[in-house]
Amino acid sequence: MSQASSGAARCRVCAAALAPGSDRCPQCGADQGAEACPHCAGVAGVSADAELRFRCDVCGGPRVPVTDARVKRSGREVPLLQKARAAASARSVWRAAGIAASALFGFEVFLFAVLLLVLSASFGLFAAGILTMAPVAVFALWALRRARSRGQDIAPALDAAWVSVASDVARQTERPLTAGGLASTLRIGESQAEELLALLEVNDVVRGAVSPAGEFGYAPKLRVGATPAGEAEAAAHALAAEEEAFAAGRAAEPLAQRTAHVDPTKR
Repeated sequence: MSQASSGAARCRVCAAALAPGSDRCPQCGADQGAEACPHCAGVAGVSADAELRFRCDVCGGPRVPVTDARVKRSGREVPLLQKARAAASARSVWRAAGIAASALFGFEVFLFAVLLLVLSASFGLFAAGILTMAPVAVFALWALRRARSRGQDIAPALDAAWVSVASDVARQTERPLTAGGLASTLRIGESQAEELLALLEVNDVVRGAVSPAGEFGYAPKLRVGATPAGEAEAAAHALAAEEEAFAAGRAAEPLAQRTAHVDPTKR
C-alpha cells in the first residue's frame, strides 16, 4: 500500500483511497497483500480461482496467500505449486490437441461421406477412408485421455502445498492456533482451516492444547528454533516426504473439494 500525504491508505496500483484494513481495492480490484510469486517472481496480489484456489494476478500460477508478514515460509510449497501449474498447462495443451484432432476427424468423416455420394462405394475408397481417419481418431482419444490424466494431478499437488504452508504457520505460532486464526492467515473458510489442522494433527505437526484463557487450539510439536538443528532438519525432511506422498495421490481423502472454493474477502 502507498500512503498519501494525508496519511490515508491508497491502492498500490491505481492509488484509489482504501478503507482501513481493506485487502482489495474497491476501484480496480487489486489485492493489497502483495508478495513475490514463486512462478514469475513478480510482486503481485492473488485472486480467487475455482480450480487453483488462488492464482497470481500477473502470471496466473497457483499461489497460497499468507496474510501474516511474520510467517516465514519454508519454501516446500514452491515445487508443489510449480507441479500443479505444469499439470494445468499440460492439460490445456493436450486438451487443445484433442479438440483439434476431433475437429479434423469430423471434417474427414464429412469429406468421406461426400465422396461416397459422388463416387461409387468401393474397397479402395473404404480402405483409404479407414487409413486416413483411424489414426486421427486414435490420437484424439489419446490426447483427451492425457488431458484428463494431467488434470487429475492438479488437486493433489495443491493439497500438499496448502498443508505445507499451514504447517509453517502452525510451527511459528506463539500460542495455540485456532481454526479462525488459521483461516484468517490463509484467507480460507473456518471449515477448511479445521480440516487442515486435523491433517496437521494426524501428521504430528500440531497437538491439541488449551490457552491460559481457556480457549482450545493447536500447539506445534516442533517450534522453529526450539529444537536442535539436526532434529529440526530431520523433521522437515520427514514432513516434506509426507507432503510429496500426499501430492502423488496416496492420501486416502484429498482436499480437492475442500479448499477449491474460497472467499478472498474472508479474513
